[in-house]
Amino acid sequence: MLRFILSISFLFTGLALFGQTDSIDYRRLQLGIVGGQQYSEMDFTPNRDVNTVEGRTYGIALRYFDKQLVGFQAEVAYEQAGWQEDLDGGIYRRDREYVELQILTQFSVGRGWFQPMLQAGPYVSVPIGESQTLPVGFDPEDYPDYTYYGNDLSFRINYGLRAGLGFNLEFGPVTVQVDGRYLQGFSNVIRPGDTEAQTSIRRAFGGHFGLFYAL
Repeated sequence: MLRFILSISFLFTGLALFGQTDSIDYRRLQLGIVGGQQYSEMDFTPNRDVNTVEGRTYGIALRYFDKQLVGFQAEVAYEQAGWQEDLDGGIYRRDREYVELQILTQFSVGRGWFQPMLQAGPYVSVPIGESQTLPVGFDPEDYPDYTYYGNDLSFRINYGLRAGLGFNLEFGPVTVQVDGRYLQGFSNVIRPGDTEAQTSIRRAFGGHFGLFYAL
């Protein structure tokens, strides 16, 4: 009889502990500011001798977790991008400005103050401005009328995928986030048929920082 009572006691104790573990509320909503520095380039067909250009990004973000390990992070940011290429013994450079929306799925490991994390998701970029620097002595007569050198680009929304690998530092309601990020465009920056560029795909990499506070 004593053995039966002990068995029942252990069973209910186990169920109670399981219920407490299962009922832990991991929900967390945070608002924050984000920013970073990145290096952008373009992948052209036909191939171009392209170099990266340095740019900055900064904006606001919303971070939400309803599970211990998996959450979402949405960001709206201003972003500087572009590319540089060798042309006629000089340097041609085009700088572009975007307003970008991205929604990242975030996987965070651990419960302590240091939490490694991986995040990835789609982005959509809307161009809001651009400028270009032509090499000294550039003569448009040396190029066909449909070249992008010296001409404005048509308005075109860009989209693709961004991924980041880094860590979160948790200090009560405050989260500090640091990660390295890579961007891979899926759409052409220059509309095919407008210029000699058959494909024009964005790529970028750099460092990113975020500061969040729980609401």
